[in-house]
Amino acid sequence: MFLERHVLDASGGITYDGQRWRRLPGKAPAAPPGRSMHERGMAIDFTSSGRLITSRSDPAFTWLRNNASRFGLYNLPSEPWHWSTNGN
Repeated sequence: MFLERHVLDASGGITYDGQRWRRLPGKAPAAPPGRSMHERGMAIDFTSSGRLITSRSDPAFTWLRNNASRFGLYNLPSEPWHWSTNGN
């Protein structure tokens, strides 16, 4: 059983375990605590030879593009390394 411990407030912030979380302007997007597909086991960031896959010309990305859907994984177009069950 999972217990959600976050609450959205009227200003768009999130309170999680008593701490308030907000996205900062100009910072890379990140899911608030309790909302990440990674936390739920529905997303993975792949590496190749110990490095994050940052290029679509990387042979590992090519393999993933051709094969990942067989395993139920789809790419987030803006992040070659990020694959999830819904492409988000």
